Amino acid sequence: MSASSSNHNPLRKVLLATDLSARGDRALERAMAIAMDRQAHLTVLHAFEEINDSNLTYGVNRAPSWRAPPDAGQLAKSRIREGLRAELGDAVEQATILIEEGEPAEVIERAVSSLGIDLIVTGIAREGPFASRPVVLGRTVERLLRRVAVPILIVRNRPRAAYGGILVTTDFSKPSANALQVAMSFFPHQTLHVLHAFQLPGPGVLTDMRHQVESFRQTHAMELAEFLHSMVLPADARRRLVTLVEHGHPAQLVREYVCDKGADLVVLGTHGRGAMLEALVGSTAKSILSSLPCDALVVRAPPARAPRGP
Repeated sequence: MSASSSNHNPLRKVLLATDLSARGDRALERAMAIAMDRQAHLTVLHAFEEINDSNLTYGVNRAPSWRAPPDAGQLAKSRIREGLRAELGDAVEQATILIEEGEPAEVIERAVSSLGIDLIVTGIAREGPFASRPVVLGRTVERLLRRVAVPILIVRNRPRAAYGGILVTTDFSKPSANALQVAMSFFPHQTLHVLHAFQLPGPGVLTDMRHQVESFRQTHAMELAEFLHSMVLPADARRRLVTLVEHGHPAQLVREYVCDKGADLVVLGTHGRGAMLEALVGSTAKSILSSLPCDALVVRAPPARAPRGP
């Protein structure tokens, strides 16, 4: 499928995948804000492999150990709803709360398929209670990045407002074109900064480095213009795009842009294991997403269409 033929439905159904951790309220607040802004339905899903009292701590004191609940799943749902009500008030009554037993990534994948989810929102894990920054995504998120076709929003920071500074990375590939289309659909009013990073093919001559960089910048700027021209975009959508063509390593440039410009969301296109997600770190999804000081929206490439029969 060409970049120009990609089409995305409006954001109608949002799934918050939560482990009920103390940091989970950041993802909850962002999911609720997106659902309310886009008038989308919010489903809150907690998957557990074995239910016990430690699973049921979402903003609520645990019950004494001598109280054995007759229906642990129902108790979990009740406690989650109480915790959400404390955070969100009556707005929680509009959300669907699901408590499912099983391997979390598999449970989430089934829910996404059966409910027709358009966006997964989840949090980022810490290595330990005193970690200075997130250093691991967690097993469930890493599996979702490889297995689930819908976009995944990984929330790191507490939301203060709607996303304002949005950076979309591109390498002119189909996955990055798809990521840009999704970003424009999910955030129909925001300005999107589209970054393409390039590196010189060889070490070059130091005395002529500036000329080489500028020459390659012009070439890549033309390629970026052709790439955007190949996409079917309304005129008003094109006016929301600000292009950036910079020399340097993609991962370093992304981090510097986020820090210097105060961007609060980076959008990445990926096949699941490769493409831009790998290029930005040279290794794994864990490395790039853990190093970003902001939220990240990871967009998988759309599945290839099966050829039509005669």
